[in-house]
Amino acid sequence: MKRRILRIVSILLTVIFLLSCNLVAFGAYQVTDIQKTQLGTSSTYYSFDAQTKTLTISGTGATPDFSNSSASQPWYMWRSDGSISNVVVDEGITYLGNHFLYYVSAQSITLPSTLTGIGSYALSGTNGLRTISLPSSLTKIGDGAFYLSTNLEEVVIPGNVTSIGTSAFDGCYALNSVVFENMNSNVSIGSKAFFRCRSLKNVSVPKRAKLYSYSFGYSNANVGSIYSDFVMNVYRDSPAYTYAVNKIVNPDNYNIINEMNIYDGDIIDCEYFDDSYKDKMYFYFTPRVSDYYCFSSAGDVDVDCSLYDENDNLIAQSSDISLDNLNFSVDCYLEAGEVYKYEVGCVSNMSLGKFTVKVSVSHLCESIVTPPSLTEDGYTTYTCNYCGIVFRADFVKRTGIKITGRVLCMEAPDGSHPNNYPVINAVILIDGNEAEAVDENGCFSFYTPKESQVMTITSPYSVDRNIEITENDSMEMSLGDLPLMCFDYYKDGYFNAKDFAVFRNFYGNYSPDDLDMKVLDYNRDGKIDYSDFSFANKFIAFGKITQSVYE
Repeated sequence: MKRRILRIVSILLTVIFLLSCNLVAFGAYQVTDIQKTQLGTSSTYYSFDAQTKTLTISGTGATPDFSNSSASQPWYMWRSDGSISNVVVDEGITYLGNHFLYYVSAQSITLPSTLTGIGSYALSGTNGLRTISLPSSLTKIGDGAFYLSTNLEEVVIPGNVTSIGTSAFDGCYALNSVVFENMNSNVSIGSKAFFRCRSLKNVSVPKRAKLYSYSFGYSNANVGSIYSDFVMNVYRDSPAYTYAVNKIVNPDNYNIINEMNIYDGDIIDCEYFDDSYKDKMYFYFTPRVSDYYCFSSAGDVDVDCSLYDENDNLIAQSSDISLDNLNFSVDCYLEAGEVYKYEVGCVSNMSLGKFTVKVSVSHLCESIVTPPSLTEDGYTTYTCNYCGIVFRADFVKRTGIKITGRVLCMEAPDGSHPNNYPVINAVILIDGNEAEAVDENGCFSFYTPKESQVMTITSPYSVDRNIEITENDSMEMSLGDLPLMCFDYYKDGYFNAKDFAVFRNFYGNYSPDDLDMKVLDYNRDGKIDYSDFSFANKFIAFGKITQSVYE
C-alpha cells in the first residue's frame, strides 16, 4: 500500500514538474523594453514595448536585408514565441528588406503610406496574421514575400503594384480573397505567386496582367492539377485569357468579364474578336470634382457609346469624331462622387481589332516642369484654369546616386572588425575628387552624379579602397560596413617593424581636435600607447600590401 502511495506521489510530482517546464517553455522570451536601436548602418531603427508586445520600426529609407539561416534579425530568438503581438512600421520607411519579419508571429502588422517595396520573404511565415492593409504607394511585392503565411485570409493588391514575385503568396492556405484595386494595372504575377492557395475559389485578374506558370489555381506543379472549384475571371482581350485557355483548360474554371473602373486620364487598350463582337464593354467612372468630362475612343474599330447615371438612366450617347465614322466622343457635365457607366459596343463583325478608350477633363491645364536635380526627383505641376485643381505627375528620377556606408578599421588580415573602430579621418573621393568626409562614427551619406565611375576611401595611414559605382532602379548604393587597412604608418606600402617604430613616436596624449591622432587612439582613452597598437601586431609580418586585400 505504501509503495503504491509513493508511486502515485512520484507520478504527481513528475507531472507537476513537466507542467511547470511547459509553462516556462511557452512563456514570452522577451519581457523587457528595448529602446530605439539602429539597424545596421541604415537610417532605420527598432524598439520594443514589452507591455503591449509591440515591435516598432522607425526611421527613413530601406531597412537592411536579413538572412533566414542565421540569427541576423535582432528579434530572431523571440520572433515566434509569443513575445510580439503587433508590428508597427512608421512613416518614412520605404522598403522592407529580405527576410525582415521572417516568421514573426504577430497578429497585426501596420505598414506606412511611404512603403514602395516588400523584399523577398520579408513577411514569410507570419502565421499570426489574418489580414494586412497594403498601402497605395506599394509597387513591388518580392519573391516569397508572404510565403507560408498560412492564416492570411484576405489581401487587396494596390493599383500601383507592378510586380508580384515568384511564390509571393505560395502556401497561404487560408487565403480566400484576392482583390486587385486597379483592373487595368500592368502587373507581373510571378510563377507560383498564388500556388497552393486552396481556399482561394474565385479571383478576377487585371486586364494587362502578365501571368507566369502556376500563378493561380494550382495545388501542385503538375499539368491539370487545378482545384476543381477554382474560378478565374478574365477579360477576353487579356493575357490572363490566354493563361486560362492554355493552363486551366476546363471552361468551367474561368469566366469572361467585361467591366472595370476607369479613372481620369486612363487610356485602356481594348479588342474585339469574332467570338466577342456582340459583347458590350462597361466602364465605371466616379469624378473627383464636378466638371465636364470627355469619354472617347481611338482606333480602327467601329464602336459606339452610351452614358448612364447610377440609376441607369441614359444621359448621353456617342457622336462620331472622325470622317470614317468609327470613333466616338461623349462630352457631359458629371457630378463629383456619382458613379457613371459608359457602355461601349461594336457595330458589326466587319469591324474587329484593337482600339483604346480614355476619359479626361474637357478643358486644358497649364503645366510647369520642375527638372530633376542631384538629390530630388523631377515632376510636372498641373494647374487647371477651370476648377483650380493643382496636382503633380510625370515624375522623373533624380540624377544622383545616393551612397551610404560606414568606414571601420580592419583588425585582422581576414577583414574582420569585431570592435567596430570607426576611421574618423577617412575621406571619400569620387573619380579622384573629394566628395565627402566621414562623421565621428565613420559613417557617410552623399549623392553623386550617376555618371560617376569610382569611389575611393582614403585616410593618412590606410591602403586606399576603390569601389565601382553602379546605377540601379533605386539610384541608391548601401555599402554597409567597409573595413580599411589603417596601419601603414611608414607609408611605404608594407606592414612591418618600421610601422611600429613610427607608431611608437605617437605615444602620449594628443589634442582631441587632431583627427589624425585621435584615429590612432582605438580604445578612446585619451592617450596613444601600446594597447592601441596591440591588435595591429597581426599585420606586422603581412608584407607588401595592395588593394587586393579588399577583394
